Amino acid sequence: MPGPEHKRPSLRIKLFSLWFWAYLVGALTAFWFAVVIPWLVITPFDRRRVFAHWYAYTWANHLHRMSPFWTVVVDHPERMRDDQAYVLVCNHQSSADILAMFALRKQFRWVAKRVLFAVPFLGWMMAMAGYVGIKRGDKHSRERMLDRCKRQLELGNTIAIFPEGTRSTTKAMRPFKRGAFVLACEANKPVLPVVIEGTLETLPRESWVFTLEKKVYPVVRVLEPIHPETVDHDPVRLSEAVRAVMVEGIAELRADIEARGGLEVPPP
Repeated sequence: MPGPEHKRPSLRIKLFSLWFWAYLVGALTAFWFAVVIPWLVITPFDRRRVFAHWYAYTWANHLHRMSPFWTVVVDHPERMRDDQAYVLVCNHQSSADILAMFALRKQFRWVAKRVLFAVPFLGWMMAMAGYVGIKRGDKHSRERMLDRCKRQLELGNTIAIFPEGTRSTTKAMRPFKRGAFVLACEANKPVLPVVIEGTLETLPRESWVFTLEKKVYPVVRVLEPIHPETVDHDPVRLSEAVRAVMVEGIAELRADIEARGGLEVPPP
């Protein structure tokens, strides 16, 4: 598929990468101090933590606007209804996926590694927004995570999970873990598949240095939701059904990007 070539980043890109991450830390710190007092005042009247997550995606989209190298394109955001809580699942190739997902400008709560909550400002923001932590490989942590996710769903908040568990090392998705689908079946909430393409070209796996010399247009595409009742509330069948839809959705998205001329060409 046409798109940016993977080559050694130029000095210009290395300097931009250094500036971007420094700016990210500085902006996160400044945003946190700007929001903490309003958060303390609003939170007693805001059980869903809508304000705190609004702050999170406002900060993230501010970072998108600061970069001359990408504009995130969102397809079919209307499929994610504001009056419905989902278990949102997304493919995962790059750390940039997290920032890209905030381009949806929708209310959702991440499930994230528990160690991230200990990071100053970032972890504090995550806790303030009601995000859910999990310790990998810990059965009790998994059970607590599922309980907290169910409470968030009951409040009307969508839960966002990368079902692969970690970033893929190839363009193909890794096998899915069952947690998201057990949650959807037990909470009787639809699964909302989302596919992303173009973030790997923006920020490769295991790298802090961007690889772009030209602007790209990564795409976040929302697919049709799938309800657990269509598979008799069976988590295994639900996982298989969602994975099949996402594999097809990624293939269609890549074909659409190729048809428009590659990631460097904006959509019509």
